[in-house]
Amino acid sequence: MSTRVRRVFQPAFPVVVEDVHAEIRSRVRDEMRLGAMRFVHDLFREEVEALCGPAFARKGAQYCHRGGSDPGSVVLGGQRAAVRKARVKRGGQDVELQSYAALQGFDLLQDKVLKQMMAGVSTRNYDGLLDELSGGLGLKKSSVSKVFVRGSRQALEAINGRDLAGHEWAALMIDGIEFAGTMVIAALGIDTDGKKLVLGLRCGDSENSETCKDLLQALIERGLRRDAPFLLVLDGSKALRKAVRQVFGDSFPVQRCVRHKERNALSYLPRSHHAEFRRRWRLVHGMARIGDARQELAKLVHWLSQINQDAAASVREAEGETLTVIALGATAALRKTLLSTNPLESAFGRVRSRTQRIRRWRRNTDQVERWAGASLRAAEKGFRTIRGAGDLEDFVAAVRRKHLPHESQAA
Repeated sequence: MSTRVRRVFQPAFPVVVEDVHAEIRSRVRDEMRLGAMRFVHDLFREEVEALCGPAFARKGAQYCHRGGSDPGSVVLGGQRAAVRKARVKRGGQDVELQSYAALQGFDLLQDKVLKQMMAGVSTRNYDGLLDELSGGLGLKKSSVSKVFVRGSRQALEAINGRDLAGHEWAALMIDGIEFAGTMVIAALGIDTDGKKLVLGLRCGDSENSETCKDLLQALIERGLRRDAPFLLVLDGSKALRKAVRQVFGDSFPVQRCVRHKERNALSYLPRSHHAEFRRRWRLVHGMARIGDARQELAKLVHWLSQINQDAAASVREAEGETLTVIALGATAALRKTLLSTNPLESAFGRVRSRTQRIRRWRRNTDQVERWAGASLRAAEKGFRTIRGAGDLEDFVAAVRRKHLPHESQAA
């Protein structure tokens, strides 16, 4: 294979990347090495906790005692890498860590392990990787698995424990994804700079308003402001709409997802009418002025009532809340993002791809929530600034003009 040469020029400081493929390989190796080092220290921590019990807790005679750490090394990619080896004592004598001894003769970045990691540790090859690691290390498979469990739990806690104080939000999207018989309700924030962030998630029934309410209240407890209204973009769940009304009252504008409502209406219509409904639906939500949009929506409802009353009732049920973004004067670029929960559904696609091959889900555990949290956390790394971000300042100002209480505006 021929080597491609790419030159990247900057105004004052030209930089030449001689070998793009070598650069990519180097970055991948660095990431793998960092991940392997985290795994090594997690193994040490797991064993020390099993031997010594929780830190700073009173311990019985069966427990060892922590004794600081010493410099050590493990093999990574055929080379020795420096680590801090925890010291454990019993009766004044050092106790050898089984995990450290095992790593003296096992390369975590050997070809077999790397191949499975590159194929996707978190989905298809999870069990295979555990077999490879536990067999090579001489450790129990359950001990190695605990390290992966801890990592995903940390990702979940990173999402559900974020401090939201100090953030200015333009919109908050809430939607759900179902897998393994469990509904995961997630919230995605879009700040006033157009950047997206997963704010929290809960597992439960999407038709249970208490689950949705619990998520919203948790966001408020972590600093989500209620004195600066922003747009709430919701899926079609009546329970979620009820929860929003209970937590925020009527002081925050609500945009019902046009994609959810479209799918719901189409489910009542004969296939022969799908194309015409979609044409009319796009026409409604493509209007620049709210008066024109309402007029077209009324025509659509009248057309539906002559074909299927349930479809007409479905559109009517939204009470015009699919037009909120248009009523607030959002630009065409912003409407593409804010008319639906598509940005959150796109992140859910990452959850599905990571979980579709898991064969067994453990009931009455946090497994589903952990996988969802870890997958959404990973998806965040690929988030981009939304289209029309430059128009958000005017949009947020319009939201607050219409929805801040009069006394707040006067102040």
